Order: sequence, then C-alpha cells, then structure tokens
Amino acid sequence: MLRHVILTCLLLMPLSRATGQVQPNKDGVAVEVVATASEYVPRSTTVSHSGHSYTNCFGNTSYFGQFHSYGDFGSFSGTADTNTHCSTTFSPHTETTLTTYRRVNYTIAKSDKALYLLSCTQTWKPTAKERVLLGIVGAAEAGSDNNSGATDRAAANAKGKWSECPAFGIGAQYTLTVRNTSDARLESGLGGTSQQLEYLTSAPLPVPTSQPPPASTQSVGPSGDARVHITSTLSGGEIYIDGKFFGNTPSDITLDVGEHFVKITIGGKEWSRSVQITSGEISLHAEMPSTEK
Repeated sequence: MLRHVILTCLLLMPLSRATGQVQPNKDGVAVEVVATASEYVPRSTTVSHSGHSYTNCFGNTSYFGQFHSYGDFGSFSGTADTNTHCSTTFSPHTETTLTTYRRVNYTIAKSDKALYLLSCTQTWKPTAKERVLLGIVGAAEAGSDNNSGATDRAAANAKGKWSECPAFGIGAQYTLTVRNTSDARLESGLGGTSQQLEYLTSAPLPVPTSQPPPASTQSVGPSGDARVHITSTLSGGEIYIDGKFFGNTPSDITLDVGEHFVKITIGGKEWSRSVQITSGEISLHAEMPSTEK
C-alpha cells in the first residue's frame, strides 16, 4: 500500500492525473531519482505442534489351585484373579506464531515521459556464529518429540545485519533498463556499477500542450477571505475549524471562503456544523445543547 501512496501522493499531486501503465523499457531511458522511502513489512509464520497421548497400565494377577489324588490318578483345579488399571495423559495441539520483518526501500525515478517505482528488499542475516548456534538448536529440537519453536525464537533474536541495498541521492542521474519485474538496472553515466532493483510499477506523465488552455469566463467558485465572528451561549468554548484549534469564544477569525467544519466544545458539551463561508464579515453563534432533562 505504501508504494502506491509514494507514487501518487509524493509525485503525481503536482501533476494532472495520468492513466494507464508504462511498459518496461528494455532499451534504457535517462531518468532522475526524485524520491526515496522505506518501510518494514511484517511476515508471520505459524508452526503447528501436534498433540500426543500417553497411556500407562499396571496390574497384578493372583492364582489359587488345588490338587486331588485318587490312587494312581489325580486332578488339579484352580482360579485366577487379574486386576489391571490404566491411565491416559493428553498433550493438546498447540501453535506458535513468529513474526519477522523485511525492510523494503523504494526509489522513484522520473524520465521525460514517465515515473518509475523501484524497490530493493533487505533481509536479516545472522552472523556465522549465530548460524552455527541455530543449527545446534534445530538439530536438538528435531531429535525431540516436542517441537517448542525454539529454533524460530532463536532465529528472531539472532545477532546479524541487514543485507545490502544500493543508496541513491535525490537528483542523481541514471540510465534505467527494465528487463523484467525482478531485474531493473540503474546505471550511472559517470561509469559506476549497474545497480539491480525490482520493477514495481510506473505511470505516464501528462503530455504538455503547446498553447495554454483558454481562460474560463465563468466563475469556478468563491475566492478571498472572510472575517467570522464566533460566539457561543457559554463563553470560553474551544473553537475547532477543520480539525484545528483556533481559540476560545468569542473570537474573530479570518477564514478562506468556502465550506468549513466548525466545532465548539465546552464542559463536555459539543456543537458542530458544516458551514458555507462567504466573503465579507459574518457572525456565527453556537447554541450549546442543554444537559437538563
């Protein structure tokens, strides 16, 4: 979302709106860097840990027998009693969510016909010592039955540094070559190295006209200032106009002619109106609401 705000708000506001999408330029075009910005983009990873159940049984068996003898013959009889007890322990299913961040750097370049939005994404790289420790933690966790997410937490807290992204100065001149969405090259005319970026989007600039547009003979709207005297039934009310504080009632305030949103508050009471201000001197009185029932 930020990339569209950068492209439209920072650069297209002084210009008339343009529609359509500029196609990537594979032949190279002269551009000037006109704006840069950066943002941190979150990325969440959810690790699921399956539940387990353990059953433990114990018991005993008692046996009682009798032997009967009849001369050369005999018989044997007996009874057995078995007592068994089992118990089951459950470990519920759990989930661990880890949020990591990427730092995205935006560069806006301007040619004589279009604006180009480019980016470079930085990722966090742990040091060599941290990578060894992460390998040990991961191996230990892989050998256990309970995945506690220790590897993910260790990775999030690991010491390291951001991967490199090129830096561009405002007003610097380059030649832009866009091969595909992941390969846009900015090459300095001073013989510097070619910097690789990602191509995100572009917008055409309005084509200048040779003659100025004819002046309109009709009024396009009110102009000038107006002096507004603002009062309220309870003096000392705070005056807010278009969300900005302008003092307390009664007050004389100079406003641009046009529509304004006026709000007056005092003692927990509020009065607000959308008012069309005309030129000259006008009075505005706020009848504060009564709290009596």
